[in-house]
Amino acid sequence: MQLLHATAEAAPFAKTGGLADVLGALPTAQAAAGHAVLVVHPWYATLRADPAPYWIGDVAVPFDGGEVTVGVGTLDVPAGDGVVRFAFVGHDDFRRDALYGYPDDARRFALFARAIPEVAARLGFVPDVVHVHDWHAALVPALVRHAAHLPTVFGRPATVVTVHNAQYQGHADAADVVRWGRLPGALAADLALRGRGNLLHAGLVTADRATTVSPTYAHELLDPAIGYGLEGTFAALGDRLSGILNGLDDVAFDPAHDPALAAPFDADDLTGKARCTSALESEFGLEAGRPILGVVSRFADQKGIDLLFGALPDLLEQGWNLVVLGAGAPDLEAAAARAFADHPGRVGGRVGYDDGLARRIYAGADALAVPSRFEPCGLAQLIAMRYATVPVARATGGLADTIDDGRTGFLFGPATVVGLVEAADRARRTHADRLAWSALRSAAARERFGWARAVASYDALYLALQAERPSPQGGRP
Repeated sequence: MQLLHATAEAAPFAKTGGLADVLGALPTAQAAAGHAVLVVHPWYATLRADPAPYWIGDVAVPFDGGEVTVGVGTLDVPAGDGVVRFAFVGHDDFRRDALYGYPDDARRFALFARAIPEVAARLGFVPDVVHVHDWHAALVPALVRHAAHLPTVFGRPATVVTVHNAQYQGHADAADVVRWGRLPGALAADLALRGRGNLLHAGLVTADRATTVSPTYAHELLDPAIGYGLEGTFAALGDRLSGILNGLDDVAFDPAHDPALAAPFDADDLTGKARCTSALESEFGLEAGRPILGVVSRFADQKGIDLLFGALPDLLEQGWNLVVLGAGAPDLEAAAARAFADHPGRVGGRVGYDDGLARRIYAGADALAVPSRFEPCGLAQLIAMRYATVPVARATGGLADTIDDGRTGFLFGPATVVGLVEAADRARRTHADRLAWSALRSAAARERFGWARAVASYDALYLALQAERPSPQGGRP
């Protein structure tokens, strides 16, 4: 099949979170499986691309009552026996210091979405399926279904929208949304939620199918606490909504071949993990011989990092040393700095992000705390298990779908300090039993969450959509 992915982020080109990791890995796995894959992505001023994209030229995009000219560059990335073509959409709106956080974000990404059919047509790419990710590209299904004057070569492909995090939705005036997309004005009410334009809602109500990044998160989105106002929209989708668990790039994250580690190891021989633990203790001056609880996370309310710092006295009393890496909310960064200063020899880490240090924590820690209030899928627990580090996590979203409580990790229920402390205590008591801990650690390290399973699930979804589509003689409604 010819698959077009539209995303605001894809590793290594631009990244603020897990969306980029997925769009760096899923298209690669699909191309390696034999699909023709095009990924359309903004051409940010901060784009990390080496070599630079090959300049194709300018493309005129119908937008906001007129035309806007965007530049297009392409870069082909090998994927097994295949290749992923990235098409980068350039405009002054994307030449800023950060990817997001501007008052006109909705308009910026509406332009990105409106450019996608024209960019694909310029490249001669005729998609069977257009798969868009999060609110940034969610206007595309509405364009496919309702916009006039789409390029003939683009056709009317099947559309899928994947929700990686429903907390972020893309708000604007409803009249602006239809004007930006050159859509019929009568659609304004349909694409609005509670009287306000909502780009993610617009994608959900116009796409052929919607997915989320884990089965449990798909169910949790019906809860107002996690649906963030879209719970009614998700409920109305019925069986058009499904959860497909993300994978882990088990080549990029392989402790047997990770140059960031003090020593290699794998599930069959964990000898090198002890050297990684010793190196982590030395790096942060930790008391030797205590189990290490690691944390690699954004500092955000979603991630429950406030619960971690609230639990700190109990965790130290249980006997844990902590190594924390993360950045985000200023109050949580300040709490981390205080913990480093107040507990030398027991708490270490860094405020910020460092990929090498993250890998050293995954490899050197005994357990990894993931106290998220909600977690659509989660990558940290998958990496931790790959590196024989046992997750201590809240039973939500993808954490609940990937961690087997008592066999590969420890789960807790309500998002409370007490819940985290009790789960950490179970882990600490198990750690004291060498045979039990060895079995648990080995079971975690042998878990596999590669992308092949997700690719097969998406293939089944795409094929079902193809089967539902009318014949060429019948046309598309």
